[in-house]
Amino acid sequence: MEAIRINARDLGQVLLDNFCERCFWFAKKFPLIQNHPFASPMPGIVSQADTYIKRVVNTHLRETGSLPLWLISALNGSFPRLNFQSVRYVNPAKWQIRLFEAPCVLAGEADAIWEFPDGSWFIADYKMASMTQTQERLLPLYQAQLNAYAYLAQRLQRKTIAGLALIYFEPEHNTHAIADPDLLQRTMRQLMLGFRCTVVPVDSQTTGWVEDLCRQVFRILSSSTPPTGRQGCQGCQALSGWLESIGKHRWFVDNPETDRS
Repeated sequence: MEAIRINARDLGQVLLDNFCERCFWFAKKFPLIQNHPFASPMPGIVSQADTYIKRVVNTHLRETGSLPLWLISALNGSFPRLNFQSVRYVNPAKWQIRLFEAPCVLAGEADAIWEFPDGSWFIADYKMASMTQTQERLLPLYQAQLNAYAYLAQRLQRKTIAGLALIYFEPEHNTHAIADPDLLQRTMRQLMLGFRCTVVPVDSQTTGWVEDLCRQVFRILSSSTPPTGRQGCQGCQALSGWLESIGKHRWFVDNPETDRS
């Protein structure tokens, strides 16, 4: 049996209120290729901005030996007992580990890892989004994601985890903040965006908690047939309708490589 690979970003889907085992099974068993014909033509600006923020913070820490002051201030508000003025940059690695003597692999790569003088680690994940109700509903997903990173760090690196956090960035929309003299000076010759930073602490869970989630996901994905869908699931209804529509056009099914232009 081919190993079931569980990504830390997907682990917490089983915790969401609208989780459907059937939809999850189909999504993971038959993933769409990156450049599929149904992809949105919009550029990945959110992904680009996320990468840019990571580079800014990591470069600042490597070059100056300190996190940016605005980030330290935001972190201190949520973690007053931790000294973020004395941290070392740790290059995040793509970790993976085989679980419970089964063909199951947990994998993940954190956005940011900082090491305190005592050797403990702080793990953070950046989110280019506003803290809306939608984001609040996704918190269980992110909680599992960060705890999966902590699990991997503990198992593979033997590290104590001092804290976990989500760090949200959203464009500053306050009129007074946009008119701040410092920001106006920065934007005089070139476009420089101002962002607001919000830190959301994430509770650390036990290794058993993470492993239980992995077992749930492994049980779903190791099935050779689709699980039963959640009652009233809109995803299942959409998939059923799509397949029914395709089934009415057998020519497209029987001739998938034919040029239809």
